[in-house]
Amino acid sequence: MLFARVKIESDDAELIHMSLKPDDMDWCYTYVKDGILFIEVKTEKIGAMINALEDYFINLKALQNVINVLKELKL
Repeated sequence: MLFARVKIESDDAELIHMSLKPDDMDWCYTYVKDGILFIEVKTEKIGAMINALEDYFINLKALQNVINVLKELKL
């Protein structure tokens, strides 16, 4: 079994979590604890691990851009 946990400290942890949550599955998911975003992936296959983490990071990058624009617009 392969296991990865990514810990991301962000003022927007809850917002990011809410954006990523619809894609949660039994083996890969996000949660917030004490204002920190966690991404966990559990799988038997290295390819699945790589793909899941890559997808999360691509989504995080896109989300950060959206959050930055919303903050600039004060929305």
